[in-house]
Amino acid sequence: MSDSTQYKILLAAEESEVSCKAISYAFDLCSRFNTPYSLEIAYVIALNPETNVPFLHNLDKANNLDILMDADKPVSKVMERLKQCKSNYPNVQYNFNKLEGHGVVGKILKDYVDNHKPDLNLLIVGSRDLDGLQKVNYFQK
Repeated sequence: MSDSTQYKILLAAEESEVSCKAISYAFDLCSRFNTPYSLEIAYVIALNPETNVPFLHNLDKANNLDILMDADKPVSKVMERLKQCKSNYPNVQYNFNKLEGHGVVGKILKDYVDNHKPDLNLLIVGSRDLDGLQKVNYFQK
């Protein structure tokens, strides 16, 4: 079956309890599909924007390395949740993707969807940091 006939789902995940519930929801939803689907789980790592200011450029690089190393623990928590869901829903297939970008998480996710998922059918976001109105503002063009 061609890729264009799949129902395409992207779940933006993080280590929060709200996100864990969203992961469970996505697995349960996909387990009920009678049609082909693709489920991508994305963990977004927001790096500091690069600067051209002397001396600060090296500091930004060092901070970004710290951000990347600090992301290992939350990514491991998400991966553990994915393993739990996979054991409960063994027929559900998914792909996991770490997205790295400069700026805020919402903008990085929006740019990813715009540039790589133009035919996305469903975006699931489980987040602890933003209220609904802030989330909507990130995804407006």
